[in-house]
Amino acid sequence: MQCLLIVAGLIVLSGCTAHYTLNKKLETTPGTSSLKNKLASRERSDRIILILAFSGGGTRAAALSYGVLEAMSRIELPDSTENKEAKDPVKKHTLLEEVDLISSVSAGSFTAAYYGLYGEDIFRNFKSRFLIQNHQSVLVRGVANPFNWPKLLSPRFGRSDLAQQYFDSILFKDATLGDLSKGKGPAILILATDAVDGLSFSFTPGQFELICSDYDKFPVSRAVAASGAVPGLFSPIILRNYAGQCSSTAPRWVKQALQRPDLTSRAYHMAVNINSYLDSETNPYIHLVDGGVSDNLGLRGLIDSVTVRGGIRDALKAAGLGKTRRIAFVIVDAARKEKPQWRLGGDIPGLRDIIRLSSTIMINKYNFETIDLLRRYIKEWYEEDVDAGRKPIDFYIIHVAFDYLPVKEERDYFNDIPTNLNLSEEQVDKLRDVAERLLYSSQPFRKLVRDMGGKVPAKSK
Repeated sequence: MQCLLIVAGLIVLSGCTAHYTLNKKLETTPGTSSLKNKLASRERSDRIILILAFSGGGTRAAALSYGVLEAMSRIELPDSTENKEAKDPVKKHTLLEEVDLISSVSAGSFTAAYYGLYGEDIFRNFKSRFLIQNHQSVLVRGVANPFNWPKLLSPRFGRSDLAQQYFDSILFKDATLGDLSKGKGPAILILATDAVDGLSFSFTPGQFELICSDYDKFPVSRAVAASGAVPGLFSPIILRNYAGQCSSTAPRWVKQALQRPDLTSRAYHMAVNINSYLDSETNPYIHLVDGGVSDNLGLRGLIDSVTVRGGIRDALKAAGLGKTRRIAFVIVDAARKEKPQWRLGGDIPGLRDIIRLSSTIMINKYNFETIDLLRRYIKEWYEEDVDAGRKPIDFYIIHVAFDYLPVKEERDYFNDIPTNLNLSEEQVDKLRDVAERLLYSSQPFRKLVRDMGGKVPAKSK
């Protein structure tokens, strides 16, 4: 009884005072985008853009993405002629060093953010710190701990805020997005979903300028927590919208699109969505959930950013990448194929089964549509180059997914690995191994390596 009184006292005294980390207001005029500077870096070849897209899917997605990074680090390339001065003649040059951008959602953001911060140091400790740890139990115990109840009973602190604190302690160590933009790895694009409008929200300097918030001071752990805030399991991550309290305005293309309303235009609909953030009185707060809700492959935002700029050539020119001859997408897709047991016995499925299956169907169908959209735009960009008398850019779409495994039993094994945050070391190692095999057996990937003067290892490890 005395213990209950103590807990009740804690709730009364501090339940209303707990508050999530508030994003800081932008106090200075934004300078050149750190993300854009990193993309235009001369440390990598200026003739190819290599983009990785990491999907969601719990630790299995993080491990599959990690395995792809490992596999790419084993492929050696000759120094490109135009970049010999930028290369260290002693240090080997790998395909992984050519990666320009990683776009990530949900659990894929753990691997992406850690690699963005620490580069190839990821291979020293990411497996032990994250991949083989039972985060599921830690998070459950955190919610069940009475000492956390005062915070969790506050309307200004939720389960995702607790998760953020945990992931900060084990992985990110108070790193900010500013640190991420200056990290050892490539440019990182972490994606979440606006829970109210279903829009993809990108953790980029441009997105933060729209809401007059300081990108550089925002915690990496909070961005990753938002990207993986599965609705129901985690609470939304909340951002304050300061739009109108700084000198930042909507991009020119947004203003132009709004001046010429066209309901058939993809750019116009994007402009309407972006413009909604500029009304901070109507939208004083932004509630973010799992990035996989709006795009489980993290590709649509990239496609849209090219579309609104008038096409691939204009987008490359605007980014200072006009010499690009090749663009490659490595899509690491850990989507799960559900195999409901009730289908075999003729039982009537429960509500939980239907919700889980509906979510899986939606994600798998949406993944196909996203890759199909990318292929259609690539065909359009190719035809534009041909019509203009230009040598077309070479595109490579490399899709790493369990469906490409030829043996059904092996496909079933990986599809049956749960999408939670608790896998055995054996499961993690098998995911790393299959990531390499799937990548190396991809014909578009082999062509990319061959075109860049490299060679895919004859045997996987």
